[in-house]
Amino acid sequence: MEIGGVVYDVVDEGEPFVEMTAAPGRDWAAPKPSRAESGAGLIAFQTDDPGEYVPDRVPKKEERVKGLEAVVTPGETTAVWVGVHAVRDFQKLCAAVDTKDTPVSVELRHLHCWPQRTGWKSRRWTIVPELLLPFSGGNRTVPVKDGVLKEEPFDLKKGATAGIWLTVSARADAAPGRHKGSLSLGGVGGKALVLPLTLEILPFRLTHPEDKHWLLYCDEGRWSSMSEEQVMGDLRDFAAHGFNGLVSVPFGDLDLSGMADGRITFDDTPYRTLVERCQTVGMTGPHVCSFSGIPARVREGLGLECDLSKDVWPEALKKGVTDAARVIVETTKDAGAPWYFYGVDEPTGDNTFAIQEYQCWHAAGALTYATFFNINFLEKAAEFLTAPCFVSGLVSEEARAREAREACEKSGAEFWWYGTGCYSNPYPQESGLFFNRYGAGLFFWKTGAKSQVTWTFSRPHADPFNDFDGAPENDSEPKDQTTVYPHLLRPNDWSSYQGSIPTVAWEALREGYNDYLYLHTLAEAVRTARAGGSPRLQKRADRAEKEIAALVEALPFHNPMSRQPREDEVLRTSTLQKIRRAAAEHIAALQ
Repeated sequence: MEIGGVVYDVVDEGEPFVEMTAAPGRDWAAPKPSRAESGAGLIAFQTDDPGEYVPDRVPKKEERVKGLEAVVTPGETTAVWVGVHAVRDFQKLCAAVDTKDTPVSVELRHLHCWPQRTGWKSRRWTIVPELLLPFSGGNRTVPVKDGVLKEEPFDLKKGATAGIWLTVSARADAAPGRHKGSLSLGGVGGKALVLPLTLEILPFRLTHPEDKHWLLYCDEGRWSSMSEEQVMGDLRDFAAHGFNGLVSVPFGDLDLSGMADGRITFDDTPYRTLVERCQTVGMTGPHVCSFSGIPARVREGLGLECDLSKDVWPEALKKGVTDAARVIVETTKDAGAPWYFYGVDEPTGDNTFAIQEYQCWHAAGALTYATFFNINFLEKAAEFLTAPCFVSGLVSEEARAREAREACEKSGAEFWWYGTGCYSNPYPQESGLFFNRYGAGLFFWKTGAKSQVTWTFSRPHADPFNDFDGAPENDSEPKDQTTVYPHLLRPNDWSSYQGSIPTVAWEALREGYNDYLYLHTLAEAVRTARAGGSPRLQKRADRAEKEIAALVEALPFHNPMSRQPREDEVLRTSTLQKIRRAAAEHIAALQ
């Protein structure tokens, strides 16, 4: 079966997969190439969002670039992108970066475009520039099947476009300054198109707020087939993208065999191992732990008769579940990182099982976490929840976010929300950088929440490189649930795992995290300046606070699961970049 130019061995049964109708407004002509562009056979251009670099994307006149710029703080990693549009048939595209002697490294990748479903069960598809894969020597790496990659010539037909991604990282000891480098683009039978690359290192370091958390559903099931170093590679990747806590992590083994005699034990070795690994890479927690099946085991062990899903639990059952939970809480109290109990996923208010289970864990002294998309669950279970985690759509308006935040403050709960990652309801977040960058950064900041949660790292169905074969493994959501994809040397062999293949959506999370850090670092600089006694700096702090507040206020609330209105000129990736740049200028002025 061929879909979007890719031949698949297997696709889900049902109605034919059809291409989604392209959005209107792509009927402009490419600008006339300059002499240098004609010699190279390429026009270089920069779009607002890298998700626009589909193969038939035509550059606009105002998008052409004569140079690129990257601005970083010491130790920071950021992204720059540029598109190349072929003005003739082009063979073996090559690129090279010259950073001279600057304390900055630049890694080059290309944006691989492929067909993806437009929704969890959709029979429609669209071409998405998603994977960030290596290229060199005129060849590019592309996906084949079951996690395996191959190389092929990096050729472009006349009129075709390819996206180039630059990952820019400054050394932790980098001194401030502006440095000149270059990006050269060329191929067979033409001259190189050389773009100046300005690398600016700012005179301050970003600081992390100790009371805010970025958590990730880590999909740890594959770790049992991986080596220690492979697992640590994942954890280093998580930490490098801003995450300090994980969801659904290895927890432990509960022994209820002596429950009737009051003997309950819990082996928390898996959790302690996880905590130690995370701390090695700088992830201090908190974490969220699932432990299902305890009510059924207690019911069986005590010989009780009860429909766990429908009945009010007998007191003996509640006591047994609470006693088991209390043992787990007591055993893990010195494990090195706090954890939250995670029961039923996304329950509604009529789920009496979920409410009673949370009641027991709360009574046992556990911190509790619950995701929900229907507010009626919170209305019935609020007293048992430490961290009610709202789906982003429930807090995507200023008034609703304020209401949730203030209600949590009043009850002593922690305001959390989830909605970044690889969601496709109602719009696939894989299709651009804006969604996750806005969600993990400015949206998180505007909500005032304590934590934001990303779902999910990598949970493909069947062949991870086939978005159309997932029904046998997950009939309700056959689309792959993946923010990144696995790179394997051998098909479906996780022992040959080479690490994750980054995507635009994955790198967007790091950009959002950094956006938040710029705002936090500025807030700290303002407080320091006001406490320092210098009238000049105090006045400068007032101006900085006022100006950045106006910029943040002008950026609308928007659900990061949803596509921004096409006519909107504010909800754009460039707006997020402008806010970051403004924050950086104010921080530098307050040093």
